[in-house]
Amino acid sequence: MINEDFQAELIWKEKYDKIEVGEKKTIEKTPLPFQKVETINKPRDKQQPLFSSEEDKNWINKIIWGDNKYILASLINGDPSIDLESLKGKIKLIYIDPPFFTGSNMPIKIKVPNGEDLTKEPSITEEVAYRNIWKDGLNSFCQWFYERALMMKELLAEEGSIFVRFDYHYSHYIKLILDEIFGRENFRNEITINRTLQGALNTQFDTMTSMNVAFDSLFWYSKNTEIRFKPVMKKTSEERAKSYWHGFWKPSDRPTMRYKLFGIKPSKGQWLWKEERTLKAMKNYELFIKESKNTGGSLEDYWKKTGKTSEFIAKIGKSDTVNSVKYWIPPREFVMANTNWTDIPGYSFSTGYPTENAEPLLKRVIDFASNKGEIVADFFGGSGTTAAVAEKLGRKWITADIGKFSIHTMRKRILDIDVKKDKIIRKPFEILNLGKYERQRWQLDNLGKDQLAYIKFIVELYHSTFVEGFGLLHGKIGDIMVHVGAIDSPITWKEIKDCLDECKVYKIKKMDILGWEFENGLHSLIEDEAKKNGVKLRLKYIPREVMDKRATDSGNIKFFELAYLDVDVKQKKDLVKIKLKDFLIPNPEFVPEESKEKIKNFTDYIDYWAVDWNFREDTFHNEWQTFRTKKDKKIDIESEEHTYSKKGNYKIMVKVVDIFGNDTTKLLEMKIK
Repeated sequence: MINEDFQAELIWKEKYDKIEVGEKKTIEKTPLPFQKVETINKPRDKQQPLFSSEEDKNWINKIIWGDNKYILASLINGDPSIDLESLKGKIKLIYIDPPFFTGSNMPIKIKVPNGEDLTKEPSITEEVAYRNIWKDGLNSFCQWFYERALMMKELLAEEGSIFVRFDYHYSHYIKLILDEIFGRENFRNEITINRTLQGALNTQFDTMTSMNVAFDSLFWYSKNTEIRFKPVMKKTSEERAKSYWHGFWKPSDRPTMRYKLFGIKPSKGQWLWKEERTLKAMKNYELFIKESKNTGGSLEDYWKKTGKTSEFIAKIGKSDTVNSVKYWIPPREFVMANTNWTDIPGYSFSTGYPTENAEPLLKRVIDFASNKGEIVADFFGGSGTTAAVAEKLGRKWITADIGKFSIHTMRKRILDIDVKKDKIIRKPFEILNLGKYERQRWQLDNLGKDQLAYIKFIVELYHSTFVEGFGLLHGKIGDIMVHVGAIDSPITWKEIKDCLDECKVYKIKKMDILGWEFENGLHSLIEDEAKKNGVKLRLKYIPREVMDKRATDSGNIKFFELAYLDVDVKQKKDLVKIKLKDFLIPNPEFVPEESKEKIKNFTDYIDYWAVDWNFREDTFHNEWQTFRTKKDKKIDIESEEHTYSKKGNYKIMVKVVDIFGNDTTKLLEMKIK
């Protein structure tokens, strides 16, 4: 039975254990430890990282790669391993632009130097994530959004706000879910924002199935009803400014007329007349009052007496009050905004992302709903607009996305902020993921603790046959033997060498080693060792997609080889410089033939590279970098000089990111005498 106090709500298949109010399914919140992938400390302009307050020293901005369901749970829980306290109730503003139901995840345009633009289709991870949202239509979408919105509410500060952008397809369902989670009483506004009009005009002008959609909805909710906000101001449009009447007839004895008047041009000040003329008009008015009492004169007679022409009198009209002097009211530059935000763009196209939110939109939201030093978050980061604007406006920020290319795009976007133009000092930031912990959780949930079950699963996905009787060799595909690396650790040089030794014993000539991660700088080591053992060896990544059942069921899992990177080291005493020598991408088949023909150099496949001058076998510290931008497609092949202040042995890590967002690293040994 439904309780008499029950309020109307949206119900979907996965929301309740039983279709009875009061038995909602428990939302699973599984916090996982974060892994630091990279710390970016040194900005492009060589400024040293500065902090505006003592509190800022305990915070570093974050880009996080992974499923935001796990990310949200981990932020709520906190992670002492990276000195991150729980952020429950500490985020001032959340802005999200979840995937719309458009039928498919949208492709991204990538600029290839000297070649044609190529279209990067969504990775299997991105495509599967999108399909999972809609696998059961509206039912799965509602559950997917509901789970995440509940956790976002936990993260939101008591005086915080959330802004959710959605389009016409399901925005009305989104609002019902937000009403339930945040409370109808905390709904502030539905704001209209510009949408990009797509598609050509209908050629059949006499018939149509629907009209072009011009707007998206931006739902604004606060955490509680007590919060008050400063007004949103928007710039007056040129058309509206022209519509203002440039001057009004007002009583000459109004208080402001008694103050000193400034001799400035009408377009820049309040008064239509200069000071001398205004004072003369006031004296004339006093004369008129005196005479009119004696003679009963009219305004028209007054103007004639002061020497005005008939044309002037006709222009000002006869209906104006007697006691008037005309003064100037300039057009207002800013006016208070309402819920119509179509005066600014809703989308932008600076990064190649088809749904890149425009910076003016985020500037208005962040300016309005947060203050400097407060945390702003976006858990559908995409091209990184929220993070970039938050950085420019002096906010702390967190952004996340499931797409690896998105993470790379956001990193570049933050580094490419023009600090001189925006008058800021860019703060350090870090890149995190859930890495092995997410994989461990997946194994436990799907395969249990049995390592053999895990190995058989990967072998089968690789389209090979499981074999027994070997120590480290797990599968066979034709004449190639297969080794599967552990789920929670990288493939090491020792592990590869042990596999090669076993190949030698059994006279095996070909071997593929599959791993989630690989120890840094393996290429130069294994090439010589494999040849020495007479083995043709390939190292291949186990893709993240294997953790998604829909992806594995599709049979469309691809295991890519590691890219090959070679560099030169130029050393002069304590000065060191790195130069790229060669780079081969593992997936050239994705580059269109027309682009391949125009690519003249190995560097055309590189989008970004960076150097850690003192790598310590932990997080990669980005101390120098170069990358392509929309404005500047060139990339340096040689680093700046680095000076070592102390003698000793150092490790240098070089990281290259290709045009598809894939990382490749090379580890170098350096001795400073």
